[in-house]
Amino acid sequence: MLRDIRTHETDSLNQNISILVLDDPDPVSRASHSYSVAIPGKQSTLIRFQHGDPSVEINGLTNEVLLAIMADRLKAFQSGPNARQENARMLEHIEDALSVCGERAARVALEQN
Repeated sequence: MLRDIRTHETDSLNQNISILVLDDPDPVSRASHSYSVAIPGKQSTLIRFQHGDPSVEINGLTNEVLLAIMADRLKAFQSGPNARQENARMLEHIEDALSVCGERAARVALEQN
């Protein structure tokens, strides 16, 4: 079942970029794993997230990967002429989210032992 995501449409640039969820949520995690991002006049980009046990197979991205990419971009913006207070705030929240991801991974590892 295709489903549109529109929460990114904060300005005219983002209103022209479409995000489609390509798969039904997994019955266990309740998360979808495949997304298509389309920019007018360009080829769509497929984003696939990890689905299933990564000890069996690594088959997609993790939330941490996308957060790390976003943090890298914002750090670059902040080191040049595009430094903005809002970028600093976004970076702070993304770094907090990455820290929480690490906390979750540590807790899960303890629970599995």
